[in-house]
Amino acid sequence: MAIHNFVCDSCGNVVQDTNTKGVHVCSKCGLDMRWDLHNIGIADGDYYHVSDSLAIHPDLIPEHRKLFPSVEVKPDGRPVFTSVRQQEKYANRCGFEKKPQRNRKRGMRIS
Repeated sequence: MAIHNFVCDSCGNVVQDTNTKGVHVCSKCGLDMRWDLHNIGIADGDYYHVSDSLAIHPDLIPEHRKLFPSVEVKPDGRPVFTSVRQQEKYANRCGFEKKPQRNRKRGMRIS
């Protein structure tokens, strides 16, 4: 599940939440917070993705750094990708195969 940052422009407080619905209120000053879209690639075209599905056990981080020096790993074992190409190469090298998603046609009724 994606984690999103919400920023208070008044006091600079940052809150992380998985829920993007509704209004987030700053716990420090009580004003509405804005959804920070900078680190998810919407604001300036950058790609930044923290993968839950490709996470490793934290004990394996030193070995991971030797095998994948260009891929940052968070302390909890989740890798951080800076491009789609980097993420695809990483998944392929780890032996994962990305299968195309099947799209349902609009108006199709499932019984």
